[in-house]
Amino acid sequence: MKKIYLLLFALASTFAAFAQCIPDPTLTKPGLKPSKLPNGIAGTPYSEVATLVVPKDTFVNYNGTVYNVVVDSASVVGMSDLPKGFSYQCDKPSKTWAGGQRGCARLYGNPTLDDTGDYVIYVKVRTYFKIVGLPNQLDQLDSSTIDFKIVKPTGMQELVQAVGLKAYPNPAGNLLTVEIKKYSATATYQIYNVTGQVYDIPAQMSPNTGEVKFDVSSLKPGVYFVKGVNEGLSYQAKFVKE
Repeated sequence: MKKIYLLLFALASTFAAFAQCIPDPTLTKPGLKPSKLPNGIAGTPYSEVATLVVPKDTFVNYNGTVYNVVVDSASVVGMSDLPKGFSYQCDKPSKTWAGGQRGCARLYGNPTLDDTGDYVIYVKVRTYFKIVGLPNQLDQLDSSTIDFKIVKPTGMQELVQAVGLKAYPNPAGNLLTVEIKKYSATATYQIYNVTGQVYDIPAQMSPNTGEVKFDVSSLKPGVYFVKGVNEGLSYQAKFVKE
């Protein structure tokens, strides 16, 4: 039976290593996206959130015949081949979501220099469904891969900036404030969503307060990033728009 791609992992950074994840309300299309996680930096706490979208209805192609199916639920069986000391946590202890529901999982850990390298993370999901017109419930175990890399920091300054970056309030209403360690008139900032779409929102920089403000009133509710580049170093923060 052809694989049923049921989960949409929209990946994003988060500040609190042990905060409960929040599903992205803007995601609707089932599938797996993206297939590559942002790089982890040795010495910097790592946390990425995946939003899971389980379809209510879908179809399977078996021996050239297409069958309509109704999805009962989908469960994350596990994530394997994680870096040493890494783990994951779902918003539901059962790791199970009904057809048509959203859920999320958070991958977190504290990478060290010994962990640098490339990883392939295997995500196994078991789906329970019924073929329309048949009484029996079926299940299928699918496995997907996500590429992940842990890299060495380019310098102590980048490490300090990555740890010290703060954005508030989070969730944000109309105004988002980002604290910066060092003011620079040449620094650039971008706001983008989990699919990489960039939004034209000017940064309001203040050399006296060490803050950068953004009017985010035009953004739709969902998960976003603010990224800054300063003196050749890049850093980012994640925030949720109410």
